[in-house]
Amino acid sequence: MNVTAAGEDRLGDLGELVVVEGDDGSQVVVALHGAHVVSWRARGREQLFLSTRATVENASAIRGGIPVCFPQFAGLGPLPKHGFARTATWEHLGGSRFVLSAGPTSWAGWPHACRLTLDLLLGPSTLTCVLTVENIGIDAFAFTGALHTYLSCDDVRNVSISGLDGCSVHAGGTVVGDIGFGDGVLDVDMSVLSVPGVVVASGLTQDDSKARTVCAQTGFPDVVVWNVGRELGARMSDLGDGEWKSYVCIEAATVHAPTVLERTQSWRGSQTLLAM
Repeated sequence: MNVTAAGEDRLGDLGELVVVEGDDGSQVVVALHGAHVVSWRARGREQLFLSTRATVENASAIRGGIPVCFPQFAGLGPLPKHGFARTATWEHLGGSRFVLSAGPTSWAGWPHACRLTLDLLLGPSTLTCVLTVENIGIDAFAFTGALHTYLSCDDVRNVSISGLDGCSVHAGGTVVGDIGFGDGVLDVDMSVLSVPGVVVASGLTQDDSKARTVCAQTGFPDVVVWNVGRELGARMSDLGDGEWKSYVCIEAATVHAPTVLERTQSWRGSQTLLAM
């Protein structure tokens, strides 16, 4: 595995970047802004979506890739949407390890001390993201979060998500069969609870009907499936014209029941992506 630093490149103005290359020719690119994976190349093609309007200006979150959502998923709490980890500057510890430390006064609304570590493991056609959360303060705290993975696709209207049949949905009801995206006019946003096995995204490319990505996770109990749809996508300033069609999010997540860490305790969650 080779690791190099990079600055301005084809990914645009995303700040300081770190490039990690696997022995099989695969590659990930990570922005220190958020320890955000902005590219993963495997099997000869880009596997992740990144908006052409992605930016880190004004400390904004990068649209696409794999944001780290912590210590809050979406708006389920008092913090800004998806918490502070995805907009903070992380430290590169060398290799493919990144760390972020927070004190009780680092972010408004988060009076706790914690340390986050993100490890990226490249294998043959696989990328594993391992997030470790440590309580280094004196009080217990609870958190929700996700690895908010944007998979690249040619047209989300051709994508189907399997592996969630029969699972409960946070908003109520259960998943029946595979999840599709219809005509793509409206957004699809489903927080699926207590997912027992792998999730498979099929129909990602038009020229290869067998192309799919298998997503497996540990630690995270839930999975979020999301696409913004045409109507909402047209109003998003950090999404290019028509780019709503070009991604599907499959997120390893903790949504329904927050994880509680007592003093000195740690938690670890991972998501493995297999490109096929």
